[in-house]
Amino acid sequence: MATTSYWADNYVEKKTTGKAAIRRIRPGQRIFIGSSCGEPQHLVSELYLASGQYTDIEIVRIMALESTPLSLIAEKTHDQGLNIRSFYLGSGKPSALAKYKRFITPINLSAIPRLFKSRKLPIHVALIQVSPPDDFGWMSLGISVDVTLSAALSADLVIAQVNPQMPRVLGRSFIHVNDVDVIVEFNEPLLTVGEMPELEATNMIASHIKRLVDDGSTIQIGLGATAKAILSVLSDKNDLGIHSQFLMDPIMHLVSKGVITNRKKGYNEGKIVASNAMGTRDFYEYLHDNPSIEFFPSDYV
Repeated sequence: MATTSYWADNYVEKKTTGKAAIRRIRPGQRIFIGSSCGEPQHLVSELYLASGQYTDIEIVRIMALESTPLSLIAEKTHDQGLNIRSFYLGSGKPSALAKYKRFITPINLSAIPRLFKSRKLPIHVALIQVSPPDDFGWMSLGISVDVTLSAALSADLVIAQVNPQMPRVLGRSFIHVNDVDVIVEFNEPLLTVGEMPELEATNMIASHIKRLVDDGSTIQIGLGATAKAILSVLSDKNDLGIHSQFLMDPIMHLVSKGVITNRKKGYNEGKIVASNAMGTRDFYEYLHDNPSIEFFPSDYV
């Protein structure tokens, strides 16, 4: 595990390249990869390039946009080189998910942090992406706190991609330089989710749900076109609150219109609470150092 000393010295000593960092992985290990749009793409790309050297590697994640096709490697090697365990299907068409359905292990997101911390599912290596450290050595997990924080704090080896494009979000989102074993500085755009299609079916669903949402309600929202349609019809509501695993762009627009105030939540009042965000670059900039938004692990949210 990481040793404790002056964090700035530690940071310099731990810096290396992505290629060198991935070489520290050993056959037979279980590797956690940061979630969804918070995926450390550079580290995953280096893992992909080195995958032919490994056997019996298990990838653990809750959701991936497959910026690097690790699932393809698992298929080609018949899981001998690399296998994947995904805890979350995400929002998508069943036909698109069916191909890799065998990788899914159903479980409540709130149960995963305890699974890691209790070592019932030990994590040997955690590949995470963080913001640059602040003056005290704290780095934010940004748009991917969810189960990533518990994976990092319980892993035997933590490899962090430090990316200045990762927003620094507030709440329980931080990991200290002293708790990371390897630092890889790499600047690259975060994964984003573009405009979702407007469908008649989702608009109809949204119109029905709108009648069930009272002023002052606290809402949890999922991902996808239906969630976007629901948020888009709530613009005439008042004093809504957000306590949700996921955040996306329409939330930002409802805040700017004064629809979301979080004044009547009764818990975490005045704050949007979430554990993961997927959206556009503008949305990520909106999240950066925003005191009205706090990110927490999935077992809290």
